[in-house]
Amino acid sequence: MIKTLRFWILTLISFSLIAILISSFFSSYIVTKKSLIENSLKQNEVYSLKLAQLTQEVFESMQANLEARKPDVIEHIDDPVELTKILDQLLISGKNFNSLSVIGSDAVAIATSPNIGIAGNKIESPGVLEALSKKANIITSPYRAVTGRLLILVSTPLFDDKNNYLGMLNGTIYLEEENFIKDILAKHFNEDGSYVFVVDKEGTLIYHPDTNRIGENVRENKVVQDLMKKQSGAKEIFNTQGQRVLAGFSFIEASDWGVVSQTPYKSSLNPLSGIMKKMFFYTMPFILVFYILAFLLSERLASPLKNLALFTMNSNSEETYEKPKISTWYFEAKQLSETIERYRKKQEETLADFKHQSLTDSLTGLRNRRYLELLFADLLEQNKRFSMIMIDIDHFKKVNDEFGHSAGDEVLKFLANRMTSISIDKAICIRFGGEEFLIVIPNGSIQEAYIMAEKLRTDIEMSIPPTNRRITISSGIGEYVLKEESLSDFIHRVDEALYDAKSQGRNKTVFSK
Repeated sequence: MIKTLRFWILTLISFSLIAILISSFFSSYIVTKKSLIENSLKQNEVYSLKLAQLTQEVFESMQANLEARKPDVIEHIDDPVELTKILDQLLISGKNFNSLSVIGSDAVAIATSPNIGIAGNKIESPGVLEALSKKANIITSPYRAVTGRLLILVSTPLFDDKNNYLGMLNGTIYLEEENFIKDILAKHFNEDGSYVFVVDKEGTLIYHPDTNRIGENVRENKVVQDLMKKQSGAKEIFNTQGQRVLAGFSFIEASDWGVVSQTPYKSSLNPLSGIMKKMFFYTMPFILVFYILAFLLSERLASPLKNLALFTMNSNSEETYEKPKISTWYFEAKQLSETIERYRKKQEETLADFKHQSLTDSLTGLRNRRYLELLFADLLEQNKRFSMIMIDIDHFKKVNDEFGHSAGDEVLKFLANRMTSISIDKAICIRFGGEEFLIVIPNGSIQEAYIMAEKLRTDIEMSIPPTNRRITISSGIGEYVLKEESLSDFIHRVDEALYDAKSQGRNKTVFSK
C-alpha cells in the first residue's frame, strides 16, 4: 500500500488527537481528583468548625445556666428538698444535662436530679475530686462514675458571701446514653462513610458513631495530635483503623475538646468517574467534528501535491497527459507547482530544440533530409498533392577546389538564404545533401514551382556570393500526383529533370516528364 501525504496527515492528526485526549483526560483527572480532595478537606474543615462553634455555644449556655442558678443553690445549700426542686427545674429548662447534683465541700452529695441514689453519700469519683481541688468552672475528662456510667462533669464552684467554699453545682453528660453531643452530631453520619467524632484534651473519644468506641484513646491519630496541641485545620491521613481519610478538625476552647469531620478517601473520589465520563461524552462530539474537518482539510492540503505527483509520474510515460488544474492556495504547493511548470516548459523547450536540431541542417539552418521524410509521410497521410523543386549548384566542386571548403560552406549558406527570401509562405526549403537542395510546396501546382524556381535561378545569377564570383544553379521541378506513382519514383523523376537541366548547359529549370 502506497502511503500518501493525506494518509500521513490523517495519521499525524489521529495520533495528535489521541495524545491530546490522553493528556487532557489525564490532566483533567489529576486536577479534578485534586479539586475533589481539596473540596472534601475544606468541607470537612468548615463542617468541623461549624460543629465546634455549635458545641462551644452549647457549653457556654450550659455554664450560663449553672451560673444563673448558683444564687438559689447557695441560698438553700442546707435544704436538700428545696435543692432537689431547683435541680429539677434546671434539668427541665436546660435540656442539655443528663443529670444535676449539688456536692458539698466535703464531697458528700447533698441533692441530685433525677434521684440516682447517691444523695448523702461521699463521692470520690475522679471528676468530683478534680472539681473539689480546682474550685473553679471546669469540664472534666470522661470517667466512670460510682453508678458505672461513662460521663463528663460540667462543674461550677459555690461560694458564700464571705467567700467560703461551700461545694459545687454539677451537670453531667452520660456519654454512652442520649445526650446533647449525640443530638448535635449523630445526624451527621452519611452513607458514603463520612462521620464526626469528638475527643477530649487527652485524645479520648467523647463521641463516636460507634458507641463501643466511646472512651477509647486515639491519640495516635495525627489530627488528634494536632487537636491536643489546640490546632485546627484539615489533613489527608490514615486513621487508627488504617483507613485513608480526609479529615477536617477544629478545637473547642470552652472544653479543650476537638471535633473531627472525616470522609473516606475513596468516597471523596466517587464523583470522579462520573465527571470523567461526562467529560468524555461532552468532548467526543467536538473531537468528531474536528476530525471530520481535519479529514476534509487534509484532502485540500494533500490534493495539490497528489495531483502534482500524479502529473509528474504520468509525464514519464509515453502517453501524453495534459497538466491538471492544481489549486495552490498555500505557499509550498504554489511554489512546487510553479517550479514543476517551469521545469516542464523548459523540458518542452529543450525537447523542441533537440527536435528542431535533429530536423535542421546545422550549416544552412534549413530543414534536413530527416525532416523531408517526415514531411512526405505527413503529406501522403493527409492525401495532399504537392510540387517540388530540386536544386543543384553548378560547378560547385570548382568553388571548393579554388576557394576551399569554408568558402564552399559560405556559398551553401548564401544559397539557403536566397531560397528562404524568395519562397512563398507555404514553401519548405530543405538541404537534400551536399550542394543539392529542395523546395517542397504543399498543395502547390507545378506552375507555382516553375515560377519560384526561375525567380530563384535569376536571383542567384544576379547576386554576388561570398566568393565574389558569380554562381548559377540548375533545377528540376515536378508535381506529385496521388496514387499514380511511388514517392521514390517521383523523386527519381525530378532528379532526372535536374540532370537534364545540367545536360542542357546548366543555369536552367527543367520540367520532369
